[in-house]
Amino acid sequence: MVRPRIEIEIVPIFRGPRVLTLEQLLRRLSCSRATVLRRLEEHGYHSSYNHSGKFLTIPEDADFDLQGLWLWKAARFSKHGSLKATVELFVQKSERGMTHEEISALLGVRAQNTLLDLVHEKKVYRERLAGTFVYLNRKAHARRGQARRRVAFLKEHPKTLPTSRQIITTLLELIKDRRAKREEIVLRCQRGGVPISREVVDAIFEAYDLDKKRAL
Repeated sequence: MVRPRIEIEIVPIFRGPRVLTLEQLLRRLSCSRATVLRRLEEHGYHSSYNHSGKFLTIPEDADFDLQGLWLWKAARFSKHGSLKATVELFVQKSERGMTHEEISALLGVRAQNTLLDLVHEKKVYRERLAGTFVYLNRKAHARRGQARRRVAFLKEHPKTLPTSRQIITTLLELIKDRRAKREEIVLRCQRGGVPISREVVDAIFEAYDLDKKRAL
């Protein structure tokens, strides 16, 4: 005997909060996890690309910007899907490729491991250009154009070269606290009498691939 279908009105549940966790949905709907997930699939929904997809919303409540991104309190959503899918899309469509710093600033999350996964899966290409790791389109023709424009951009906007003292101090701060954020490193170096900026710390991280090394 076929069980009768349980009708669930998804839209009214999200009206007001706009973003909910699965646990909150289960409590509000008093249905099984399988039933709620099935209804979400049928209706369509977005899960956050941060916090391990913990936060959920529906198309009616999402307010994506022109880049297809939406920030709601602590939850970040992408119209393009998961973090990996979003990173891949932005790299492929970028005018001059993208660095890890540019992707992270755009998405508001660290994306180093995601970028490295995409490189290993041959979905994006990584190349060092003028001392900077840049992630490029996997297709050769598009990649050459991105690389050419990136080199031209770097010539017009040369980076400040870190001094040996700035490099050593930054590395020592990482040895003391490998989880320190870049802003914290800047402040600690400055308190120690070493003049340094966020841009210089970014350049040191990029030159020595420090995000990858401390992740390991």
